Amino acid sequence: MLAPRARGFDVKIFNEIIKLRKEDKNERDERESLLDLYMRAMETAPPEQAKAA
Repeated sequence: MLAPRARGFDVKIFNEIIKLRKEDKNERDERESLLDLYMRAMETAPPEQAKAA
């Protein structure tokens, strides 16, 4: 079996996916919801506040 790098995968991203799959589904869903909420808040913030974050 070829290593992820030999197959053309970005190892850093590949490892991140493995880490996410090991997490509890509820914890992962909660973190993704918070991330989405923060991203939406930054999109609606005035430019000077978005840069500070």
